Amino acid sequence: MNVLPLERIERIAADPARCTAPVPPAAPDLARPFMPEDQTQLYYTPAYARLGATHRLRYTQLFAMRVNEYIMLLEREFVEPVLQGLRTSAAVAAQPLLRRTLEGMLAEESRHYQVFAALNRRCAPAHYRQSDWYFMRLRPIERAALQIMQAGARWLPFALWIIVAMEESSIGLATAMVRGASGGPLGPLDAHFVAVHREHAKDEARHIHIDVHLIRACLASAPAPWRALNARLFMALMRDMTAPKANGTGARVVRQLVCEFPELAPLQNEMITGLVALRDDATFQHSVFNRRLTPLAFALYDQEPALAELGRILKSYERRAAA
Repeated sequence: MNVLPLERIERIAADPARCTAPVPPAAPDLARPFMPEDQTQLYYTPAYARLGATHRLRYTQLFAMRVNEYIMLLEREFVEPVLQGLRTSAAVAAQPLLRRTLEGMLAEESRHYQVFAALNRRCAPAHYRQSDWYFMRLRPIERAALQIMQAGARWLPFALWIIVAMEESSIGLATAMVRGASGGPLGPLDAHFVAVHREHAKDEARHIHIDVHLIRACLASAPAPWRALNARLFMALMRDMTAPKANGTGARVVRQLVCEFPELAPLQNEMITGLVALRDDATFQHSVFNRRLTPLAFALYDQEPALAELGRILKSYERRAAA
Protein backbone atom coordinates (compact mmCIF):
# COMPACT_ATOMS: atom_id res chain seq x y z
CA MET A 1 0.00 0.00 0.00
CA ASN A 2 1.63 3.24 -1.19
CA VAL A 3 0.66 5.98 1.25
CA LEU A 4 2.03 9.48 0.80
CA PRO A 5 4.13 10.81 3.70
CA LEU A 6 2.56 13.72 5.54
CA GLU A 7 5.36 16.02 4.42
CA ARG A 8 4.55 15.31 0.77
CA ILE A 9 0.83 15.75 1.37
CA GLU A 10 1.53 19.19 2.82
CA ARG A 11 3.66 20.16 -0.19
CA ILE A 12 0.97 19.03 -2.63
CA ALA A 13 -1.67 21.00 -0.69
CA ALA A 14 0.41 24.13 -1.26
CA ASP A 15 0.31 23.65 -5.06
CA PRO A 16 -2.83 25.34 -6.48
CA ALA A 17 -2.71 23.16 -9.59
CA ARG A 18 -3.24 20.06 -7.45
CA CYS A 19 -6.03 21.49 -5.28
CA THR A 20 -9.72 21.91 -5.96
CA ALA A 21 -10.30 25.15 -7.86
CA PRO A 22 -13.58 27.08 -8.19
CA VAL A 23 -15.60 26.20 -11.28
CA PRO A 24 -17.31 29.27 -12.80
CA PRO A 25 -21.11 28.92 -12.40
CA ALA A 26 -22.97 27.74 -15.48
CA ALA A 27 -26.53 26.73 -16.26
CA PRO A 28 -26.89 22.95 -16.62
CA ASP A 29 -27.54 21.53 -20.07
CA LEU A 30 -30.78 19.61 -19.53
CA ALA A 31 -30.36 17.90 -22.89
CA ARG A 32 -27.37 15.99 -21.51
CA PRO A 33 -26.96 13.36 -18.79
CA PHE A 34 -25.31 14.57 -15.60
CA MET A 35 -23.50 11.30 -14.89
CA PRO A 36 -22.88 7.93 -16.60
CA GLU A 37 -25.73 5.44 -16.44
CA ASP A 38 -23.55 2.76 -14.85
CA GLN A 39 -22.90 5.04 -11.87
CA THR A 40 -26.58 4.96 -10.91
CA GLN A 41 -28.58 2.36 -8.98
CA LEU A 42 -31.53 1.74 -11.29
CA TYR A 43 -29.15 0.83 -14.14
CA TYR A 44 -28.52 -2.51 -12.39
CA THR A 45 -32.22 -3.46 -12.16
CA PRO A 46 -34.28 -5.30 -14.82
CA ALA A 47 -36.77 -2.41 -14.95
CA TYR A 48 -34.16 -0.01 -16.34
CA ALA A 49 -34.29 -1.72 -19.75
CA ARG A 50 -37.98 -0.79 -19.97
CA LEU A 51 -37.32 2.95 -19.73
CA GLY A 52 -37.15 5.12 -22.82
CA ALA A 53 -34.12 7.29 -23.63
CA THR A 54 -35.85 10.43 -22.31
CA HIS A 55 -36.64 8.69 -19.02
CA ARG A 56 -33.08 7.42 -18.68
CA LEU A 57 -31.64 10.85 -19.40
CA ARG A 58 -33.77 12.49 -16.74
CA TYR A 59 -33.03 9.69 -14.28
CA THR A 60 -29.28 10.31 -14.57
CA GLN A 61 -29.89 14.00 -13.86
CA LEU A 62 -32.05 13.35 -10.80
CA PHE A 63 -29.68 10.68 -9.48
CA ALA A 64 -26.69 13.00 -9.98
CA MET A 65 -28.36 15.61 -7.77
CA ARG A 66 -28.95 12.87 -5.20
CA VAL A 67 -25.23 11.97 -5.41
CA ASN A 68 -24.32 15.61 -4.81
CA GLU A 69 -26.51 15.60 -1.71
CA TYR A 70 -24.87 12.35 -0.59
CA ILE A 71 -21.40 13.92 -0.87
CA MET A 72 -22.65 16.98 1.02
CA LEU A 73 -24.14 14.82 3.77
CA LEU A 74 -20.97 12.77 4.01
CA GLU A 75 -18.76 15.81 4.36
CA ARG A 76 -20.98 17.97 6.62
CA GLU A 77 -22.67 15.38 8.83
CA PHE A 78 -20.11 12.57 8.83
CA VAL A 79 -16.53 13.44 7.89
CA GLU A 80 -16.35 16.88 9.49
CA PRO A 81 -17.81 15.96 12.92
CA VAL A 82 -15.77 12.75 13.16
CA LEU A 83 -12.53 14.51 12.24
CA GLN A 84 -13.33 17.39 14.60
CA GLY A 85 -13.66 14.81 17.37
CA LEU A 86 -10.31 13.26 16.49
CA ARG A 87 -8.32 16.47 16.12
CA THR A 88 -8.01 16.82 19.91
CA SER A 89 -7.33 13.14 20.56
CA ALA A 90 -4.04 12.11 22.11
CA ALA A 91 -3.08 10.13 18.98
CA VAL A 92 -3.39 13.20 16.74
CA ALA A 93 -2.00 15.66 19.28
CA ALA A 94 1.18 13.57 19.43
CA GLN A 95 1.80 14.27 15.72
CA PRO A 96 1.77 18.04 14.98
CA LEU A 97 2.14 17.49 11.23
CA LEU A 98 -0.83 15.11 11.18
CA ARG A 99 -2.93 17.64 13.05
CA ARG A 100 -1.86 20.40 10.65
CA THR A 101 -2.82 18.41 7.55
CA LEU A 102 -6.08 17.44 9.26
CA GLU A 103 -6.92 21.11 9.85
CA GLY A 104 -6.35 21.83 6.16
CA MET A 105 -8.57 18.89 5.20
CA LEU A 106 -11.41 20.18 7.38
CA ALA A 107 -11.27 23.61 5.75
CA GLU A 108 -11.40 22.07 2.28
CA GLU A 109 -14.35 19.81 3.11
CA SER A 110 -16.36 22.83 4.21
CA ARG A 111 -15.78 24.51 0.85
CA HIS A 112 -16.81 21.36 -1.04
CA TYR A 113 -20.23 21.40 0.59
CA GLN A 114 -20.99 24.87 -0.73
CA VAL A 115 -19.92 23.99 -4.28
CA PHE A 116 -22.25 20.99 -4.52
CA ALA A 117 -25.13 22.84 -2.87
CA ALA A 118 -24.80 25.66 -5.41
CA LEU A 119 -24.65 23.19 -8.28
CA ASN A 120 -27.91 21.54 -7.20
CA ARG A 121 -29.63 24.90 -6.85
CA ARG A 122 -28.73 25.73 -10.45
CA CYS A 123 -30.04 22.37 -11.64
CA ALA A 124 -33.37 22.47 -9.78
CA PRO A 125 -34.10 25.87 -8.18
CA ALA A 126 -37.60 24.84 -7.11
CA HIS A 127 -36.34 21.76 -5.26
CA TYR A 128 -33.57 23.58 -3.40
CA ARG A 129 -35.10 26.99 -2.78
CA GLN A 130 -35.89 26.30 0.88
CA SER A 131 -33.31 23.65 1.73
CA ASP A 132 -30.10 22.03 0.53
CA TRP A 133 -31.83 18.64 0.86
CA TYR A 134 -34.43 17.18 -1.46
CA PHE A 135 -33.61 13.48 -1.65
CA MET A 136 -31.53 12.99 1.52
CA ARG A 137 -33.75 12.68 4.58
CA LEU A 138 -32.17 10.70 7.38
CA ARG A 139 -34.21 8.13 9.26
CA PRO A 140 -34.23 8.55 13.07
CA ILE A 141 -31.94 5.53 13.45
CA GLU A 142 -29.49 7.02 10.92
CA ARG A 143 -29.51 10.37 12.69
CA ALA A 144 -28.92 8.62 16.03
CA ALA A 145 -26.03 6.61 14.57
CA LEU A 146 -24.42 9.80 13.27
CA GLN A 147 -24.76 11.49 16.64
CA ILE A 148 -23.17 8.51 18.39
CA MET A 149 -20.25 8.51 15.96
CA GLN A 150 -19.78 12.24 16.34
CA ALA A 151 -19.81 12.06 20.13
CA GLY A 152 -17.60 9.00 20.43
CA ALA A 153 -15.12 9.51 17.58
CA ARG A 154 -12.17 9.77 19.97
CA TRP A 155 -12.94 6.39 21.52
CA LEU A 156 -14.63 4.59 18.61
CA PRO A 157 -12.90 5.80 15.43
CA PHE A 158 -14.32 3.01 13.25
CA ALA A 159 -15.90 5.69 11.04
CA LEU A 160 -12.43 6.29 9.58
CA TRP A 161 -12.66 2.95 7.76
CA ILE A 162 -15.91 4.17 6.18
CA ILE A 163 -14.56 7.63 5.37
CA VAL A 164 -11.57 6.35 3.41
CA ALA A 165 -13.83 4.11 1.28
CA MET A 166 -16.39 6.84 0.62
CA GLU A 167 -13.80 9.46 -0.27
CA GLU A 168 -11.90 7.05 -2.49
CA SER A 169 -15.11 6.08 -4.31
CA SER A 170 -15.82 9.77 -5.02
CA ILE A 171 -12.51 9.86 -6.90
CA GLY A 172 -13.67 6.83 -8.89
CA LEU A 173 -16.92 8.62 -9.74
CA ALA A 174 -15.01 11.68 -10.97
CA THR A 175 -12.77 9.44 -13.08
CA ALA A 176 -15.81 7.75 -14.64
CA MET A 177 -17.35 11.13 -15.39
CA VAL A 178 -14.21 12.44 -17.07
CA ARG A 179 -13.98 9.21 -19.07
CA GLY A 180 -17.60 9.55 -20.21
CA ALA A 181 -17.55 13.30 -20.75
CA SER A 182 -17.31 13.12 -24.52
CA GLY A 183 -19.96 10.52 -25.16
CA GLY A 184 -21.99 7.50 -24.05
CA PRO A 185 -25.30 5.78 -24.77
CA LEU A 186 -27.17 8.94 -23.78
CA GLY A 187 -24.66 11.37 -25.29
CA PRO A 188 -21.92 13.55 -23.77
CA LEU A 189 -22.21 14.46 -20.10
CA ASP A 190 -23.00 17.98 -18.94
CA ALA A 191 -19.61 19.72 -18.95
CA HIS A 192 -20.23 21.71 -15.78
CA PHE A 193 -21.09 18.60 -13.75
CA VAL A 194 -17.95 16.90 -14.98
CA ALA A 195 -15.81 19.94 -14.07
CA VAL A 196 -17.18 20.17 -10.51
CA HIS A 197 -16.56 16.48 -9.78
CA ARG A 198 -13.14 16.55 -11.45
CA GLU A 199 -12.05 19.46 -9.26
CA HIS A 200 -13.49 17.86 -6.14
CA ALA A 201 -11.36 14.76 -6.75
CA LYS A 202 -8.13 16.81 -6.55
CA ASP A 203 -8.54 17.44 -2.83
CA GLU A 204 -9.94 13.97 -2.17
CA ALA A 205 -6.83 12.42 -3.73
CA ARG A 206 -4.87 13.88 -0.79
CA HIS A 207 -7.55 13.37 1.82
CA ILE A 208 -7.58 9.59 1.43
CA HIS A 209 -3.89 9.49 2.38
CA ILE A 210 -4.58 11.65 5.44
CA ASP A 211 -7.35 9.17 6.31
CA VAL A 212 -4.83 6.32 6.26
CA HIS A 213 -2.47 8.21 8.58
CA LEU A 214 -5.38 8.84 10.94
CA ILE A 215 -6.36 5.16 10.89
CA ARG A 216 -2.81 4.15 11.70
CA ALA A 217 -2.64 6.65 14.54
CA CYS A 218 -6.08 5.98 16.03
CA LEU A 219 -6.94 2.37 15.19
CA ALA A 220 -3.84 0.37 14.33
CA SER A 221 -2.30 0.94 17.76
CA ALA A 222 -5.48 0.06 19.69
CA PRO A 223 -5.72 -3.24 21.63
CA ALA A 224 -7.12 -6.18 19.66
CA PRO A 225 -10.45 -6.37 21.60
CA TRP A 226 -11.05 -2.65 21.01
CA ARG A 227 -10.29 -3.00 17.28
CA ALA A 228 -12.70 -5.94 17.18
CA LEU A 229 -15.49 -3.78 18.62
CA ASN A 230 -14.75 -1.06 16.05
CA ALA A 231 -14.78 -3.69 13.31
CA ARG A 232 -18.24 -4.98 14.33
CA LEU A 233 -19.65 -1.45 14.29
CA PHE A 234 -18.01 -0.72 10.94
CA MET A 235 -19.38 -3.85 9.28
CA ALA A 236 -22.89 -3.25 10.58
CA LEU A 237 -22.92 0.29 9.23
CA MET A 238 -21.40 -0.65 5.87
CA ARG A 239 -24.07 -3.30 5.38
CA ASP A 240 -26.74 -0.68 5.95
CA MET A 241 -25.10 1.97 3.78
CA THR A 242 -24.69 -0.29 0.73
CA ALA A 243 -28.27 -1.63 0.78
CA PRO A 244 -30.85 0.46 -1.17
CA LYS A 245 -34.16 0.64 0.71
CA ALA A 246 -37.79 1.01 -0.28
CA ASN A 247 -37.94 4.30 1.63
CA GLY A 248 -34.36 5.37 0.86
CA THR A 249 -32.87 8.08 -1.30
CA GLY A 250 -32.67 5.89 -4.41
CA ALA A 251 -36.38 5.15 -4.17
CA ARG A 252 -37.10 8.87 -3.74
CA VAL A 253 -35.31 9.52 -7.03
CA VAL A 254 -37.54 6.90 -8.70
CA ARG A 255 -40.67 8.49 -7.23
CA GLN A 256 -39.56 11.91 -8.49
CA LEU A 257 -39.00 10.42 -11.96
CA VAL A 258 -42.52 8.99 -11.92
CA CYS A 259 -43.87 12.34 -10.75
CA GLU A 260 -42.30 13.98 -13.80
CA PHE A 261 -43.31 11.15 -16.17
CA PRO A 262 -46.72 9.84 -15.02
CA GLU A 263 -46.70 7.20 -17.77
CA LEU A 264 -44.10 5.37 -15.64
CA ALA A 265 -46.52 4.91 -12.72
CA PRO A 266 -47.22 1.23 -13.60
CA LEU A 267 -43.46 0.59 -13.36
CA GLN A 268 -42.86 2.33 -10.03
CA ASN A 269 -43.24 -0.69 -7.74
CA GLU A 270 -41.12 -2.84 -10.03
CA MET A 271 -38.37 -0.23 -10.08
CA ILE A 272 -38.32 0.14 -6.30
CA THR A 273 -38.45 -3.64 -5.76
CA GLY A 274 -35.48 -3.91 -8.11
CA LEU A 275 -33.57 -1.34 -6.07
CA VAL A 276 -34.17 -3.24 -2.82
CA ALA A 277 -32.93 -6.45 -4.46
CA LEU A 278 -29.57 -4.78 -5.15
CA ARG A 279 -28.70 -5.38 -1.49
CA ASP A 280 -27.44 -8.83 -2.48
CA ASP A 281 -26.61 -8.18 -6.14
CA ALA A 282 -22.89 -8.83 -6.67
CA THR A 283 -22.66 -6.78 -9.88
CA PHE A 284 -24.17 -3.70 -8.27
CA GLN A 285 -22.15 -4.08 -5.07
CA HIS A 286 -19.00 -4.38 -7.15
CA SER A 287 -19.88 -1.13 -8.93
CA VAL A 288 -19.99 0.70 -5.59
CA PHE A 289 -16.81 -0.66 -3.99
CA ASN A 290 -14.12 -2.80 -5.56
CA ARG A 291 -10.37 -3.20 -5.34
CA ARG A 292 -9.74 -1.14 -8.47
CA LEU A 293 -12.05 1.67 -7.35
CA THR A 294 -11.02 1.75 -3.68
CA PRO A 295 -7.52 0.21 -3.52
CA LEU A 296 -6.34 2.04 -0.40
CA ALA A 297 -9.48 1.17 1.53
CA PHE A 298 -9.32 -2.51 0.57
CA ALA A 299 -5.59 -2.66 1.40
CA LEU A 300 -6.38 -1.25 4.84
CA TYR A 301 -9.07 -3.86 5.38
CA ASP A 302 -6.61 -6.58 4.35
CA GLN A 303 -4.22 -5.45 7.08
CA GLU A 304 -6.81 -5.50 9.87
CA PRO A 305 -7.29 -8.94 11.49
CA ALA A 306 -10.59 -7.81 13.00
CA LEU A 307 -12.02 -7.38 9.47
CA ALA A 308 -11.34 -10.96 8.40
CA GLU A 309 -15.10 -11.56 7.93
CA LEU A 310 -15.77 -8.37 5.98
CA GLY A 311 -16.40 -10.32 2.76
CA ARG A 312 -19.64 -11.67 4.25
CA ILE A 313 -20.93 -8.10 4.52
CA LEU A 314 -19.27 -6.33 1.58
CA LYS A 315 -19.98 -8.61 -1.37
CA SER A 316 -17.25 -7.09 -3.54
CA TYR A 317 -14.50 -7.60 -0.96
CA GLU A 318 -12.25 -10.63 -1.28
CA ARG A 319 -9.61 -10.69 1.37
CA ARG A 320 -5.97 -10.82 0.35
CA ALA A 321 -2.87 -11.42 2.39
CA ALA A 322 -1.63 -8.07 3.76
CA ALA A 323 1.46 -6.76 1.98
